Amino acid sequence: MLASAINGIRLSIHVLAATVWVGGQITLGGLVPSIRKVSPEAISAVTKAFGRLSWPAFWILVLTGFWNIGAVNINSQSTAWQIVLYVKIFIVIVSGGSAYLHTKSKTTRSLAIWGAISGLSAVSALVMGVFLAN
Repeated sequence: MLASAINGIRLSIHVLAATVWVGGQITLGGLVPSIRKVSPEAISAVTKAFGRLSWPAFWILVLTGFWNIGAVNINSQSTAWQIVLYVKIFIVIVSGGSAYLHTKSKTTRSLAIWGAISGLSAVSALVMGVFLAN
């Protein structure tokens, strides 16, 4: 069965934003060591450019996430599905909050810690979304 046009559009926007937010963090995490070797001062410009793309993607994810929830009758879902949904919402908050703290970090250690938490929580939220989608 094909999704309706509105469902297809909603889910496509959500998945596209996730590719930027989650995939971008993974990609940037892999590129930073090489950028640091070539031009340490370029890291700031690269991360600011990524922020101009990733933060709008994060907020689009949040908005389309609520749209996704609104398109589902939560009460007709299993208890397990509902628990995964609420855990996912918490993990999304962790991902956004830790990414924000990463941007405000001043030490290498805090950059690493908050970056790792943000990346791991973003991937965790993505996996939970796959389970919720069935």
